[in-house]
Order: sequence, then structure tokens, then C-alpha cells
Amino acid sequence: MPVSVPAHWALERTLEFPPRPANVPGPPRPAPARRRRVWFVCDALGIVCAASTWGLVLGAASALLSELLIPSPDLAYAAANGALFHLLAFLGLASHARAMLSDPGSVPLGEPPRPGAARCQRCGGARPARAHHCSVCGRCIRKMDHHCPWINNCVGEDNQKYFVLFTLYIALAALHVLLLLGVPALRRYARGEWNTNSTVSPPGSLIFLFLVSLKGLIFTSVMFGTQMHAICTDQTRIELLQKERARWGKGTMWMNLKAVFGHHLSVAWINPFASEEPQKLDGHHDVV
Repeated sequence: MPVSVPAHWALERTLEFPPRPANVPGPPRPAPARRRRVWFVCDALGIVCAASTWGLVLGAASALLSELLIPSPDLAYAAANGALFHLLAFLGLASHARAMLSDPGSVPLGEPPRPGAARCQRCGGARPARAHHCSVCGRCIRKMDHHCPWINNCVGEDNQKYFVLFTLYIALAALHVLLLLGVPALRRYARGEWNTNSTVSPPGSLIFLFLVSLKGLIFTSVMFGTQMHAICTDQTRIELLQKERARWGKGTMWMNLKAVFGHHLSVAWINPFASEEPQKLDGHHDVV
């Protein structure tokens, strides 16, 4: 019986060049391009949450410029802090886009299970070790940690790096904004400019900037911490909640970090545009 496809199934398309015909005279032709997957989850809630993430970051950037940096009489102060915030925000949104549009490690549909391996009863495909079915994506995801509506995608084996970078850069950007708001206020209080009789009525855009930054810092810091703990211990959140016993060979913390971020310690670890294939460890990470 064919498996029904839910309306929110992940859109996936494989782009590749046809293979070179055999025994064709002439100079050698370039090898066929590697496969690329176009991945997007058609889920209304996830799309709204992902768009809201971009809207909040861009809104905070607009409020920061209009209320703090442009009115500042110190041009060097405004330029330096503006450049730093926008760099962090740009890297955070780039990481968000990579996490949202990258295949998290889906198991190909119709993949026959290996001898002794399990078959998913929901999508009908093979279910490798440590893979779990996502009802939103409609697929089994290798090393699925959780489905995050804020990136409209699962966090799995192949996009966990980008999700970690997203939480890192947004947390740093939010912390930077809170420092820009808090340090001048503390200085004025220390100089005695404010007392119990003072009335402070900041504009609504500054209140919005403070609340967005505070909530963003708390949320992304918690997510960054839980993700780094999951990576270092090589145990996903689902495995932790279901109290699954580790039937796989756990590596060292350094091996676990390299399995997610790349073979060698380099700038590529914190670069959301670097697409180096993560290191796969035999017996440690199941590869389909």
C-alpha cells in the first residue's frame, strides 16, 4: 500500500548533471557535479515562526540604529558598535537560513533496510540506528535532536552545526544590545543623575529593543548550552528524554565536536558558509 504524503511534507529536489556517455572521443570532460538537495518544510506554523525570527532581528537592528547609534554624538562609538552588532546579526541570520534550508539528515524514501535493521511504520522507509521519525517533516531524520519551529526544520546530523551557530551569534548580538542599553544607564545612576524622584520614560522602541534582546539572550543561551551538552555527550534530546541506552560506541568529547563541526579546528567551525563535510566515525555515527 503506498504511503500517504502529508500536506506539510518537506519539499526536496535533487539537482545533478547527467553522467558522461561512455567511449566519447575528445578531451576529458569535468566530472558530474555533486548532488545538492533543495530542502524546505511546508509547515504553516514553522514558516510563521521562522519569518518572525527574521522580523525580530531586523526590527531590533532598526531600533538600535534609530534610537542609540545615529543620535550618538560619538561617531567612532556609533560606527564600531553598529558594525559589531550588524556583523553578529548577519552571521546569526545566515546560520538560521542554512539550518532552515539544509537537509537535516533525512533517510531517503523507499530506502530498503539493511539486514537486521528496522523499518519505519510511518514513512515506510529504512530506519537506521539513532534515527527518529518527524511527524512535521514526514521523514526519518538521522540523529534527530528535535524539530524546532523557529527554524522550520529538524535539528539533525547534517544541520546541527548551523543551528548551534545561529544560537551563538544571536545570543552574542542580544548581549551586545543589553550592554549598550545597560552600561550608560548604570553610569548615569552612578553619577547621581537618577534618584528616587527621577521619572524615566523611554520610548517604546527602546522598550521593544530591551525585551527582544532579553528574551533572545535567555532563549538562545539555553538552546546553545543544551546543544553543546548534547554534542559533547553524543546524546540527542530525544535519546535523553526516552532514556535510550547508548548502544553505539561513544567517542571522546573532541571526536564528538569534530563529527559536527569538521575535521580540523579552524575558522570554518564558526563560519555558517563553510560546507565542509563533517567527520563520520565508524561505529560512532551511522551513515546512510
